[in-house]
Amino acid sequence: MKRYSLLLFLITSLALSACSSDEPDEEVVAEQPAKEVVKKEETKQSKFEHLKNISLEVTEESLMALKSGSMMGDLSYEKDIEDIGFNTPELDPELKNMLPAKLEELSNQTDDLETIKKGLVSMLASPHYKEIIENASAYEPHFEEPFLPDPTKTDGGEETKPAEKAIILLDASSSMLQQADGRVKMEIAKDAVKSFAKTIGQFSEVSLLVYGHKGSDSDADKGVSCSGIEEVYPMGKYAKEEFHGAVDSFESKGWTPLAGAIQKAGEMSSSYDGNTTIYIVSDGAETCDGDPVQTSKDLIAKNTDSSVNIIGFDVDGEAENQLKAVAEAGNGEYFKADNPEELKNTIQYEWLPSTLDLAFAFTMAPDGWDMVAEYKIADKYPLELWTVGRKEAHRIIDAAAIMSENGWITDEQYSELRDWGFERSEAMKELHYAMSKTNREKADTESKEIRQRVDDWVAKMKELKKERGDTW
Repeated sequence: MKRYSLLLFLITSLALSACSSDEPDEEVVAEQPAKEVVKKEETKQSKFEHLKNISLEVTEESLMALKSGSMMGDLSYEKDIEDIGFNTPELDPELKNMLPAKLEELSNQTDDLETIKKGLVSMLASPHYKEIIENASAYEPHFEEPFLPDPTKTDGGEETKPAEKAIILLDASSSMLQQADGRVKMEIAKDAVKSFAKTIGQFSEVSLLVYGHKGSDSDADKGVSCSGIEEVYPMGKYAKEEFHGAVDSFESKGWTPLAGAIQKAGEMSSSYDGNTTIYIVSDGAETCDGDPVQTSKDLIAKNTDSSVNIIGFDVDGEAENQLKAVAEAGNGEYFKADNPEELKNTIQYEWLPSTLDLAFAFTMAPDGWDMVAEYKIADKYPLELWTVGRKEAHRIIDAAAIMSENGWITDEQYSELRDWGFERSEAMKELHYAMSKTNREKADTESKEIRQRVDDWVAKMKELKKERGDTW
């Protein structure tokens, strides 16, 4: 009997022990859900970590710092700034197909409206804000500098009258591709010629002859280059748009047929009535086996009323000696310009303008049409900002509509997101206005400064004429 009782006790103890080992510890049961909550919270926070630095403000600073939307990597600059007028921007079909999955993922992660806004911006922001704003901020007005000749700054000599006709010869040989003061010499020379023609065109008919712009500087192209002398602006009254188009129609390429260019200018001037002045802008000597000094002498022998003037731009000693000799043989003058500022300043007239010239001097300052053209340049990048900002805002509005249609956000949330999208578009427009205003003010200031310089020049010329007893 005792043995039986002992055996029964052992069996009961083992059973109770087994049962107790199968039941989880209360502390463990309580700890597991807490860990899962913490883990989920940490995962949620890590997913939104990239949104922390996104600013929803619409300012130059915030947009400059805004990274490209994760779904906008294939959006080109040209496509982004493409003007669509007053039409409502439409979602790109490929983007429209990809969006729902990303939007559902966003809505599953959070229902916080501020986080959703940042999530939409992180997906759909334009990749081009930084480039556009930097270009807008770098704007500087580029009016033509008025050419205001000052006889008091030239070496003596009797006053001469403006030529009835002026032929400008511009060297476009390959050496003009070199740089002076950080700019390509050809660009500097073109700017100077544009300014020069605008002024001389008030007194004379003008023509533009270019050489060295054909072929290349290789031996194989020497023949083509040396014979490639072209009148790109035919002799006639100065017309700004047409003259600028002619100047911009060629590039530096080949050899230097200086003698051939002078010969062609001589042939042209022999058919004109009245006196002709030839102005040559060059940075080097003859390279096409011609004799420019003798050609200059021959020109004057046949056209006694003509003269050959040369502006040597950033030339070496040997080239300068030849250019001086060409000017001397052509009864003209040689001017030396070692940098852009000197090039602008050394092309000076040696005559006082007439009273009539001074009366129309105001045309050398920017006029209404010049301001309209400059404002268009000033507005270019601010307008691009408005365009890309408006498109981005509508992408956000369309994304909110997709979330609403699928029930991923409430009607109230959709209404708030849609209103915010329109507010963002309006803020982009206001920023565009502010940036345009800043750039236009730069243009206005520069225009006023140029007009003041013209007015000061007119006053000085009138005083000089008064001192000399001129009445006309």
